[in-house]
Amino acid sequence: MLSAFMNDSMFTVAQAAGVPVTGAPSISTPPSGAPAKTTATTTTPNGGSHAQQPDMSSTLSSFALPVLMIVVFYFLLIRPQQKREKEKRRQLNAMEKGDRVLTAGGIYGTIVGIKHEENLAIVKIADDVKVEVAISTLSGVISKDKKA
Repeated sequence: MLSAFMNDSMFTVAQAAGVPVTGAPSISTPPSGAPAKTTATTTTPNGGSHAQQPDMSSTLSSFALPVLMIVVFYFLLIRPQQKREKEKRRQLNAMEKGDRVLTAGGIYGTIVGIKHEENLAIVKIADDVKVEVAISTLSGVISKDKKA
Protein backbone atom coordinates (compact mmCIF):
# COMPACT_ATOMS: atom_id res chain seq x y z
CA MET A 1 0.00 0.00 0.00
CA LEU A 2 2.83 2.36 0.89
CA SER A 3 4.60 1.68 -2.42
CA ALA A 4 1.42 2.47 -4.33
CA PHE A 5 1.13 5.79 -2.47
CA MET A 6 4.78 6.67 -3.19
CA ASN A 7 4.45 5.90 -6.89
CA ASP A 8 1.23 7.92 -7.14
CA SER A 9 2.97 10.88 -5.49
CA MET A 10 5.94 10.52 -7.87
CA PHE A 11 3.53 10.49 -10.78
CA THR A 12 1.93 13.68 -9.49
CA VAL A 13 5.32 15.34 -8.92
CA ALA A 14 6.39 14.43 -12.47
CA GLN A 15 3.22 16.01 -13.84
CA ALA A 16 3.69 19.15 -11.74
CA ALA A 17 7.28 19.52 -12.96
CA GLY A 18 6.09 19.52 -16.54
CA VAL A 19 7.76 16.23 -17.41
CA PRO A 20 5.64 14.26 -19.86
CA VAL A 21 4.72 10.85 -18.48
CA THR A 22 3.85 8.01 -20.78
CA GLY A 23 1.23 5.84 -19.23
CA ALA A 24 -0.34 6.12 -15.83
CA PRO A 25 1.04 4.25 -12.87
CA SER A 26 -0.18 0.74 -13.09
CA ILE A 27 -0.90 -1.38 -10.09
CA SER A 28 -1.05 -5.04 -10.76
CA THR A 29 -1.23 -7.89 -8.33
CA PRO A 30 0.88 -10.86 -9.36
CA PRO A 31 -0.82 -14.23 -9.07
CA SER A 32 1.71 -15.46 -6.48
CA GLY A 33 0.42 -12.99 -3.89
CA ALA A 34 3.65 -10.94 -3.94
CA PRO A 35 3.38 -7.19 -3.27
CA ALA A 36 2.15 -5.10 -6.15
CA LYS A 37 4.60 -3.01 -8.19
CA THR A 38 3.85 0.26 -9.92
CA THR A 39 5.71 1.67 -12.88
CA ALA A 40 5.83 5.05 -14.55
CA THR A 41 8.06 6.02 -17.46
CA THR A 42 9.22 9.57 -18.04
CA THR A 43 10.37 10.98 -21.34
CA THR A 44 12.42 14.02 -22.17
CA PRO A 45 10.78 16.93 -24.01
CA ASN A 46 12.39 15.82 -27.28
CA GLY A 47 10.75 12.41 -27.03
CA GLY A 48 13.75 10.31 -25.87
CA SER A 49 13.84 8.41 -22.65
CA HIS A 50 15.63 9.95 -19.67
CA ALA A 51 18.98 8.28 -18.83
CA GLN A 52 21.26 9.21 -15.95
CA GLN A 53 24.67 10.58 -16.84
CA PRO A 54 27.59 8.77 -15.15
CA ASP A 55 29.36 10.73 -12.43
CA MET A 56 32.72 12.04 -13.71
CA SER A 57 34.46 11.43 -10.39
CA SER A 58 33.53 7.74 -10.44
CA THR A 59 34.71 7.46 -14.05
CA LEU A 60 38.05 9.07 -13.21
CA SER A 61 38.54 6.93 -10.13
CA SER A 62 37.82 3.77 -12.11
CA PHE A 63 40.70 4.69 -14.45
CA ALA A 64 43.01 5.96 -11.71
CA LEU A 65 43.51 2.62 -9.96
CA PRO A 66 44.76 0.67 -13.03
CA VAL A 67 47.01 3.56 -14.06
CA LEU A 68 48.44 3.76 -10.54
CA MET A 69 49.08 0.00 -10.53
CA ILE A 70 50.93 0.20 -13.86
CA VAL A 71 53.13 3.04 -12.55
CA VAL A 72 53.93 1.10 -9.36
CA PHE A 73 54.79 -2.07 -11.33
CA TYR A 74 57.04 -0.05 -13.62
CA PHE A 75 59.06 1.52 -10.81
CA LEU A 76 59.20 -1.57 -8.59
CA LEU A 77 59.71 -4.34 -11.16
CA ILE A 78 60.45 -3.27 -14.73
CA ARG A 79 62.87 -0.35 -14.20
CA PRO A 80 65.20 -2.17 -11.74
CA GLN A 81 65.35 -5.18 -14.09
CA GLN A 82 66.29 -2.92 -17.00
CA LYS A 83 69.06 -1.34 -14.92
CA ARG A 84 70.48 -4.78 -14.00
CA GLU A 85 70.44 -5.88 -17.65
CA LYS A 86 72.13 -2.66 -18.77
CA GLU A 87 74.87 -3.08 -16.12
CA LYS A 88 75.42 -6.72 -17.15
CA ARG A 89 75.74 -5.76 -20.84
CA ARG A 90 78.19 -3.00 -19.96
CA GLN A 91 80.24 -5.40 -17.84
CA LEU A 92 80.33 -8.12 -20.52
CA ASN A 93 81.28 -5.65 -23.25
CA ALA A 94 84.16 -4.36 -21.10
CA MET A 95 85.63 -7.79 -20.31
CA GLU A 96 89.05 -8.58 -21.63
CA LYS A 97 91.74 -11.25 -21.55
CA GLY A 98 92.67 -12.26 -17.99
CA ASP A 99 89.32 -11.47 -16.30
CA ARG A 100 87.79 -14.05 -13.93
CA VAL A 101 84.23 -14.89 -15.00
CA LEU A 102 81.32 -17.05 -13.87
CA THR A 103 79.26 -18.92 -16.46
CA ALA A 104 75.54 -19.47 -16.17
CA GLY A 105 76.30 -23.14 -15.47
CA GLY A 106 78.26 -22.18 -12.35
CA ILE A 107 81.77 -22.72 -13.74
CA TYR A 108 84.49 -20.23 -12.78
CA GLY A 109 87.20 -19.56 -15.30
CA THR A 110 89.63 -17.06 -16.74
CA ILE A 111 89.18 -15.50 -20.17
CA VAL A 112 92.10 -16.30 -22.46
CA GLY A 113 90.55 -14.99 -25.66
CA ILE A 114 87.47 -13.32 -27.13
CA LYS A 115 85.98 -13.80 -30.61
CA HIS A 116 83.80 -10.70 -30.95
CA GLU A 117 82.54 -11.53 -34.47
CA GLU A 118 81.14 -14.86 -33.20
CA ASN A 119 80.14 -13.61 -29.72
CA LEU A 120 82.31 -16.28 -28.11
CA ALA A 121 84.75 -16.21 -25.22
CA ILE A 122 87.50 -18.77 -24.71
CA VAL A 123 87.54 -19.57 -21.01
CA LYS A 124 90.28 -21.50 -19.22
CA ILE A 125 88.62 -23.56 -16.47
CA ALA A 126 91.61 -25.75 -15.48
CA ASP A 127 95.21 -26.38 -16.56
CA ASP A 128 95.17 -27.27 -20.26
CA VAL A 129 91.32 -27.12 -20.35
CA LYS A 130 89.79 -24.33 -22.45
CA VAL A 131 86.18 -24.07 -23.52
CA GLU A 132 84.39 -21.72 -25.86
CA VAL A 133 81.26 -20.25 -24.36
CA ALA A 134 78.74 -17.76 -25.71
CA ILE A 135 79.31 -14.36 -24.18
CA SER A 136 75.58 -14.15 -23.37
CA THR A 137 75.91 -17.21 -21.10
CA LEU A 138 78.45 -15.52 -18.84
CA SER A 139 76.81 -14.41 -15.60
CA GLY A 140 79.37 -11.70 -15.04
CA VAL A 141 82.93 -10.68 -14.42
CA ILE A 142 84.11 -11.70 -10.94
CA SER A 143 87.41 -9.87 -10.86
CA LYS A 144 89.65 -7.92 -13.20
CA ASP A 145 92.86 -9.78 -12.19
CA LYS A 146 95.47 -10.09 -14.91
CA LYS A 147 96.78 -13.59 -14.04
CA ALA A 148 96.30 -15.31 -17.39
